[in-house]
Amino acid sequence: MSVNRESREDASSPQGAWGATWSTNNYDWGVLAPIIFFASLIIIFGALEPEIFLSRENVTSILNNGAVLAIMACGLTFVLAVGEFDLSVAAAASFGGALAAVLVTQTGAPFAVTALAVAAAGIAIGLLNGLLVTRFEIPALIVTIGVSSLLDGMTLWVTGNSVIFTGFTELFLWLGGWRIASIQAPVFYLVFIAVILAIVLRYTATGRHIYAAGGNRAASRMAGIRVERQVVLAFVVAGFLGAIAGLIYTARQGSLTPLFGTALLLPTFAAAFLGSVTLARRRFHILGTVIGVYLIETGTVGLLILGAPAYTQQLFAGAVLILATIGARYRRLAS
Repeated sequence: MSVNRESREDASSPQGAWGATWSTNNYDWGVLAPIIFFASLIIIFGALEPEIFLSRENVTSILNNGAVLAIMACGLTFVLAVGEFDLSVAAAASFGGALAAVLVTQTGAPFAVTALAVAAAGIAIGLLNGLLVTRFEIPALIVTIGVSSLLDGMTLWVTGNSVIFTGFTELFLWLGGWRIASIQAPVFYLVFIAVILAIVLRYTATGRHIYAAGGNRAASRMAGIRVERQVVLAFVVAGFLGAIAGLIYTARQGSLTPLFGTALLLPTFAAAFLGSVTLARRRFHILGTVIGVYLIETGTVGLLILGAPAYTQQLFAGAVLILATIGARYRRLAS
């Protein structure tokens, strides 16, 4: 089932998402709506609680706390761009974090070995999802729900369903906690990953093939594009980044709570769908996804500062997801 039906103009434009936004011949003001909403949130919360919300500590906290979620969402963006769903990305993060924690604290594995094991696990998760979808033609929704359940079970198994908070090596904690001017390591990892993925999607043949496969698979096959390969590749990217995000999260926190990724699934999807209507016409792209993550993080933090309950993130992310979907649907009908 495809989730990314783009117009012919978007699919064929050499300028990609930016070209769709800044075309002087056919300007779409709707693509700026999320940016305007983002700016409005900053102005409103800044006016209501300027000393707290606009403080340096709060701004850096928003940047730091959104980084792991953004890494997961960037991986999910590839799957959505190719026209599929991946509900296992959060479970991949939980398993990646659990695997890293167990290897470091219980086996004494060096960080290099741990990182390779987590990366291999993420790739294997992506391959499993991709092959089940392409070779066995099982809907991605069913496949990734099943794989998510398997991963959650494996996470509880390897951790003994216990919180791990001791035994981490100095190097492991440093790699998750080093900082430059209060900006923590995950933000720099995010920038590196996002730039690489954005370049791949925008400037390479692989990126064009992924968008083409997500837009019209029959036409893509007629053009000689190996659609199944693009689908598998997208799932591998999502699985890999999900697991790596779990490793980074665990290193930053210095502890692991089993199934921590479950709470990140909804915000991850909300950010990606919001990003698809940000600076582009219904196209999933990395810059939009990162903006979506920090819009959600900003809104959540602002509401918490105003005294909203702790479950505000889920409420806000759910509302954003619904509004982004409605916005995409409305613009598609209007175009």
